[in-house]
Amino acid sequence: LAVKFMLLTGVRKGEFIGATWKEVDWDRSTWTIPKERMKADREHVVYLPEQALDILTTLQTCFPSSKFFHPGRYDSDEPISNATLNRTIDATVKLINNGLDPDADEFPTFTVHDLRRTFSTRMNDAMFPEALIEACLAHQKKDQVAAAYNHAKHAGPRRALMQGWADMVDCWLHGDSAKDVIASAKAKINTAAHDDTEMDL
Repeated sequence: LAVKFMLLTGVRKGEFIGATWKEVDWDRSTWTIPKERMKADREHVVYLPEQALDILTTLQTCFPSSKFFHPGRYDSDEPISNATLNRTIDATVKLINNGLDPDADEFPTFTVHDLRRTFSTRMNDAMFPEALIEACLAHQKKDQVAAAYNHAKHAGPRRALMQGWADMVDCWLHGDSAKDVIASAKAKINTAAHDDTEMDL
């Protein structure tokens, strides 16, 4: 669940590991990562798609006594470790390779950070606005146009993009095409760009 949550949200490993429940605004479906855990030393708002919220609800049910999204295995006062996340991926890759035809190419291993690359690559392949993707990844902004997407008034487009991404992942998990989901997400982003209901005025 932790690995899937990071795929759905595009966050860095360190940003997830230290995550606490007080950072979540359930009413607005947001998770605000404080600047202390951010590479750019600026707080970052993650607009949580429905699928990510479902995972958080499950984690909260599994670990009701911990302040962390996912505590360590033996101590609920400590967060999950880097090693646990890496072992989860390694075990998954091993299962995949054990199920492959002997003549098939081996499935390559990957890291938690590769999940961010997957998000960026697939969203750019689908021709979503690059500046919007960069804002959702909390990358340093290359220009004023990219920087503008990180302003609160662009909460709507960012929220629509993140929900679109999660819906795309759902399609692929079921072996379906994501073309219709992509078209729908782009339309919602365009609509949200002209909607001021989430503007902090």
